[in-house]
Amino acid sequence: MAEQIYNLSQLEELAGGNTEFVDSMVDTFLEHTPGQLEEILQAFKISDLATVGAVAHKIKPNIELFGINTIKQDIRVVEEKGKQGVTDAELETSLKRVELHLKEAFNQLQQR
Repeated sequence: MAEQIYNLSQLEELAGGNTEFVDSMVDTFLEHTPGQLEEILQAFKISDLATVGAVAHKIKPNIELFGINTIKQDIRVVEEKGKQGVTDAELETSLKRVELHLKEAFNQLQQR
């Protein structure tokens, strides 16, 4: 995944040219979201699907705000399947994609 996985245009528009705000939001995202991703992965390992759904719900707005469009649908699948208590191949596939793309986004945002 060499191409840029995120798009800050929505965040930049929201910031109205305030680059400090954008930097602060990126810092906050990098501070909290890796832990939330880890929380989802750990909850999935112990079949705590309610937590999987709840934490995916918390992450979803950030995925949209940071323009990580490759996993917009996947995070919705993780949220819904978690809330419904359904473990299936679709959940596992979406969860793997969310993990892969978020980790790449973390790396790219740290280096921007």
